[in-house]
Amino acid sequence: MKKHFVLPLLSAAVIIAGCGKAPEPSLSQNTGGHQSTAQVEFQAEQLSRHIQQLASDTFLGRQPGTEGETLTVDYLVQQFQQLGLQAGNDGSFTQAVPYMQVTNIGQPQVRLTGSANGWQPQVGTDIVVSSRTGQTEVNLSASDIMFAGYGVVAPEYQWHDFAALDAKGKTVIVLVNDPGFASKDPALFKGEEMTYYGRWTYKYEECARQQAAACLIVHDTAAAGYGFNVVQNMMQRAQFDLANNQSAKTPVIGWLSTEGAEQLFASAGLDFQALKTRAAQPGFQAVALEGHQLSASIKLDVQTGSSNNVLAALPGKSRADEWLVVTAHWDHLGAIPKEDGALAIYNGAIDNAGGVAALLAIAEQAVAQGGFERSLLFLVITLEESGLLGTKHYVANPTVPLAQIVANINIDALLPVPETRDIWIIGLGQSELDDVVRSQAAKQQRVVIGNPEVEKGFFYRSDQFAFAQVGIPGLFMGPGTDSLQGGKAVGEAALQATQARYHTPDDIFTPDWDFGALLQDTQLHYLVLAELANSGQWPSWSTQSEFYQLGQQLRQTRQ
Repeated sequence: MKKHFVLPLLSAAVIIAGCGKAPEPSLSQNTGGHQSTAQVEFQAEQLSRHIQQLASDTFLGRQPGTEGETLTVDYLVQQFQQLGLQAGNDGSFTQAVPYMQVTNIGQPQVRLTGSANGWQPQVGTDIVVSSRTGQTEVNLSASDIMFAGYGVVAPEYQWHDFAALDAKGKTVIVLVNDPGFASKDPALFKGEEMTYYGRWTYKYEECARQQAAACLIVHDTAAAGYGFNVVQNMMQRAQFDLANNQSAKTPVIGWLSTEGAEQLFASAGLDFQALKTRAAQPGFQAVALEGHQLSASIKLDVQTGSSNNVLAALPGKSRADEWLVVTAHWDHLGAIPKEDGALAIYNGAIDNAGGVAALLAIAEQAVAQGGFERSLLFLVITLEESGLLGTKHYVANPTVPLAQIVANINIDALLPVPETRDIWIIGLGQSELDDVVRSQAAKQQRVVIGNPEVEKGFFYRSDQFAFAQVGIPGLFMGPGTDSLQGGKAVGEAALQATQARYHTPDDIFTPDWDFGALLQDTQLHYLVLAELANSGQWPSWSTQSEFYQLGQQLRQTRQ
């Protein structure tokens, strides 16, 4: 059955791109002096045709550097050209992102010495390891083992897990997430809401600054926001980094299962769960696993290559030097051979063919509306799954001045669930973009709430975070769970069903997809974009945001 979602949008009259200029709109008393309304329609077919193409087996899971990338980039460029958008990078629709690809050769070797009970970690089950140094072989010999709590150095929270530890050359074990989540103390860090200190990327970065020889993160499903299988799958396939990334690297990086950590600590006569509890309390000091050392040998295939961001521009009318950047990542996890020789294809229909489809539909509608007062940049990003690398490369090599970017609107993993009465802002309270969302969501009779799973740190796991790190306010929304038909019970069940597919070969498109929330959310992203693109407002970070000072610094460069 055909599904569509229609709402009035305050904007210029609809025109067909290339067919002339829109007439001046008249003002209407019943719109409070705003422009007259035009009907804006998004249809399920409009999204599904893009999703089915991008998430098809032909595209082989859209892994960067493969034939799947070539097909994806060609498809996106073709779509932008057909819409009549301008090339977004000095005459080109692509921006090269140089990368390093590292893949474990065979199973790494890991050995524990000093174990009182003879326990040895089983690679792939208890422990997974790799390296991103760019070396083809990495060896670790009898490195002393230390437990450094959450591995956090945060002066603003008066927290320093390495204060009493010289980590140089040592194997450092740390916990995922941060002390606020673990303690449930709202006065500690951000309470249950994860900060960037809780992210696995930060753990490796801090261990590198401390010159550790190895950094092992203890996995916990509730604290990480995903199962150990996600980590196991990640370490089985190619790992990526920016080829020009000169930051220090910890030679050996990896994860321990909770069960593996318990066994390891017990072999040293320590109670892991008791130490975990202590680690969430102020004043915790690192603990040595006395007499225990870790050795590891990892052989790696190291390749360099270049992937592509895809970008297209729609120039503004009266404020052409002011930009809204709309992002969605095109990459996913590719395909890996199964034991029977067939390929397990990670199609990534939800993550993130759906988000790319919404971006393309929004671009189509923006062209049909004749553009806005401000300019739009549609940026479809590579290497998001590898640590937001494509976005990090873009903000380091922007095609428009960063100080002239009003905001980033990021579309990631829209869900095929029923229509909802609510809408999540992931990172609610970070910026004045919240108010723009509230005003536009009201047109859909929806209310704005914060993402209830704040402990999972979703704000730091998608591309708007890379923009935030240079001071540009970023918006990341989710569908909510209060279903119009069935309430929260139905909405939460639908959400759980989609989450079970996350980063698995089961993330595929099926004909029974419910496009209710997908259409709502595409519509809302468009409404927010149009409001910002036709106004003179520059949303600021909240003074409580960790990005406030960065935003102020960026604003000063604009002035």
